[in-house]
Amino acid sequence: MAVTRRQVLAGAGALAGTAGAQACNPGAGESGDPGPATIDTIVVVMMENRSFDHMLGALTLLEGRTEVDGVTADMSNADAEGAPVAVYPNEIGCIADPHHGWDSSHEQFNGGLNDGFVRDYGGPGVMQYQTRADLPISWALADEYAICDRYFCSVMGPTWPNRFYGHCGTSDGMSSNDWPPDGTYALPNVWAKLEEKGIAHQYYYTDLPFLFLIRDAWKLDGAKVLEDFVADAEAGRLPPVAWVDPGFTFNDDHPPHHVAMGQEFLAAIYKALANSPQWNNCLFLITYDEHGGFFDHVPPPTTSDEFAATGFDQIGFRVPVIAIGPYVKQGVVSSQFDHTSWLKLVCDLHGIEPWTARIAAATSLAEVLDTDRMERRDPRPPIALPEFDYDDDSLEDACSGNGVMGPPPPANRSRRAPRIRATYPEVWQGIMRAVYAEEERSGEAERVAEWIRAYVRNEPPPTVLNRRR
Repeated sequence: MAVTRRQVLAGAGALAGTAGAQACNPGAGESGDPGPATIDTIVVVMMENRSFDHMLGALTLLEGRTEVDGVTADMSNADAEGAPVAVYPNEIGCIADPHHGWDSSHEQFNGGLNDGFVRDYGGPGVMQYQTRADLPISWALADEYAICDRYFCSVMGPTWPNRFYGHCGTSDGMSSNDWPPDGTYALPNVWAKLEEKGIAHQYYYTDLPFLFLIRDAWKLDGAKVLEDFVADAEAGRLPPVAWVDPGFTFNDDHPPHHVAMGQEFLAAIYKALANSPQWNNCLFLITYDEHGGFFDHVPPPTTSDEFAATGFDQIGFRVPVIAIGPYVKQGVVSSQFDHTSWLKLVCDLHGIEPWTARIAAATSLAEVLDTDRMERRDPRPPIALPEFDYDDDSLEDACSGNGVMGPPPPANRSRRAPRIRATYPEVWQGIMRAVYAEEERSGEAERVAEWIRAYVRNEPPPTVLNRRR
């Protein structure tokens, strides 16, 4: 019987005990002192368009976690008439998408005053903060693992430049979500670097393979779907470096998507890792591409960048980041990070020379690791997440009742391609251009055609095609 994506998300494995998490450490020696524990598997999930204060800031205000640099009751932004609009609790699950392009983000920044959010949005909604009731999964993970309250997005601008920094350590001076003339970007990237080193890696996606926009970062037989991630985690065959993208049409947290759907997705990824024999040596990073136009009170700093002359030394606002794993510090890590910090860690672990100034200047994500615990080889077992579920109809009513597009009906969740074509027609065309360009490079037209047919039918690529060239 075929397993649906909703079944995967809801039941990636209920956390029943920790037998899988107690698998022996593959880095251990056979005799004598085995040495410190190692991080053998890194998994990155990049969600969409939420600021730190919006998602995790109320841990300070509502739960007294003063070690977290979050929101306080006196924080506000002025509206167009100069009246202060204070931070306030989330009122609706869906909110119309705030402005978050290069120009709008810099207006919100206002030279470091961070006082332009309400004026730019034209309303108070960007001053809302989420609570534990809204984000039970994220806040439970924040209780147990490392909150990174000085993790800034890499660009004070929109999605694509920030995601390119996450994969490539640069956007090559690109500040918008514009298409290049030939449909893909020729950027140096971590996946090509790992390939050169012979280090196994894997890209998983839910509905839209964003990585296909980066030339030489992927192969048709190198992209897997979400169900494959769960299966690979269960079987203990996750590679040293993996990236998992959410569904960009429903559960990536990008407004107006309801955050409940993002919570379901994050719970599924965590449970898959918690039940994996690879838990004892994994590091799981939950990050967000950029702030999405939501208020954050911390002025972002500057850093080194090849494109500093055109404003790329100024990094973006804080995003809500939680580092998770058996050897992650519990509490708050306030080291300055951005999307290249995980790349710096990969470089350090696998002997790769940083290939951009931004990566070279970045603080390694290794700062989140509890080295004392690693020396003792004392991994913490995974936690049991709080019970969490939602009703699709209720979410639809809650969102549409406020004049905002709600989550897709359940029946549409398996209709990946039609929904992407309808929601992101230019992205769909770009993905297809990239796929056909792969056909020209590889000369394997039938293999490409099979991939497209499987993608449109919402099926994994045929296993007979899953071979490396």
